[in-house]
Amino acid sequence: MVAWQRDIGEIRRLLLEIEGGRQAFCALPRSAAEAMMLPAEDCLPDAEARKLAYHLSLLESAGLARFSRLSNGNWHVRGLTWNGHELLDNIRREDIWEALQDRHRQLGGFSMEILSDLAKEMMRREAGRLEPSGT
Repeated sequence: MVAWQRDIGEIRRLLLEIEGGRQAFCALPRSAAEAMMLPAEDCLPDAEARKLAYHLSLLESAGLARFSRLSNGNWHVRGLTWNGHELLDNIRREDIWEALQDRHRQLGGFSMEILSDLAKEMMRREAGRLEPSGT
């Protein structure tokens, strides 16, 4: 049975990897590779491959990243979108991310829109605390 649950930690991890230069992801399940008599050692176990493909699809449908999908389970990264960069800039810092995760757990989850809004709010507060230089 597959759990189709969005994992915000996985979303953040993928955004960071893409920004860091990751050019492709292989989401071909090991069992599928074996059935097609392809080398399976670099393939993920079935559940992990499905989770990866699902989250890459979510990134794409949310307009956070762009991909070209190949029939062999490979996802070629075409880059982050403006919105992907904006979200990542607001959730990059570990202290902000940990605070967001705490809120997420306390509330039992929330939408990506709320996550984005909370992250923006936290970053605005942090930016407001900085004193302008030269004054």
